[in-house]
Amino acid sequence: MTTTLALFAVAALMGSVAGIPLARARWAGHAPRLAVALWHALCFGVVSSVVLGGLALALPVLPQVITGGLSDFLARCAMALHTELAAPRPAFLGAAGLLLALAAGTRLLRGLMAAAREAKRGRRHQLDRLTLVGHLLPSDHRERLVLLDDARPAAYCLPGRRRGRATIVISRGALELLGDDQVDLLLAHERAHLRQRHHLATRLTAALTTSFGWVPLFRLASGQVPLLLEMAADDEAVRLTTRRHSAQTTARRRLADAVVNLATAQTPTPAAAFSAAGGSALARVQRLSRPPERLGLAHTTLLTAGVGVILAGPLLVATAPVLCAAAMDICPIALA
Repeated sequence: MTTTLALFAVAALMGSVAGIPLARARWAGHAPRLAVALWHALCFGVVSSVVLGGLALALPVLPQVITGGLSDFLARCAMALHTELAAPRPAFLGAAGLLLALAAGTRLLRGLMAAAREAKRGRRHQLDRLTLVGHLLPSDHRERLVLLDDARPAAYCLPGRRRGRATIVISRGALELLGDDQVDLLLAHERAHLRQRHHLATRLTAALTTSFGWVPLFRLASGQVPLLLEMAADDEAVRLTTRRHSAQTTARRRLADAVVNLATAQTPTPAAAFSAAGGSALARVQRLSRPPERLGLAHTTLLTAGVGVILAGPLLVATAPVLCAAAMDICPIALA
């Protein structure tokens, strides 16, 4: 029972308060990809803690055919495990735990499937529209480049299952409004979205918010993750289009000007796409207008280790009784 309570406590703590300091962290703008990883680690930690907590609550009342393999594998540890896993417990608690684990897992799976269907439907609708008002342009990259016959400036990408099936769209208005270097930066920005599979990250965040919208952490993540992904694509675009570090400042300012021009125009961007003016344009422009800042090695290492601990934490708590039993002298797989 201690394991179950610990897992539920971890889920409650992470789900209610863990997102607040992360949403206010200034370092997130300096390392957006690491910040996205930490957001997703926290979200995964909440869901896995609930699922594992429910399974730990249900384990003592599960049929022997399910739990027998564990007992056979830890033959001499059975007595130590029995104290934790087979303690007397009302049957309704075990049933409730099993239902909780199944409900959380099923709800998340349904949310992911619904988000995938919606994204596929939106992408198909937009591609059908592009066949009528778009023109395929020559490109040296794997993604298709389509010119949208629209006077409003716009640039966005439509992800595909493979990069070769992805599409980058730029409007005639954008080509007329922006300079050649800005167009190159916008195209590199969209390619960064496709190469780093940012649509999967946003799809996961959207599914969590749709399925468990009452969890504060998921609501905060739905507002922070898209902006951080746009910042990550900005950094990648500047890096790919400038070979010299001294030229990055100019490239960042030119990209900021392009974002402002797109954000202030009525850009025709479909819901299933990543727009070059997406996210909070003001925050991106302010960030691009300043010299780039990098996290120190110690800070980066600490945050990376934190992501690993958060991901592995619920599983370690759930398996703590087994690990404690395995550490005993009577166990054939003693850890010591």
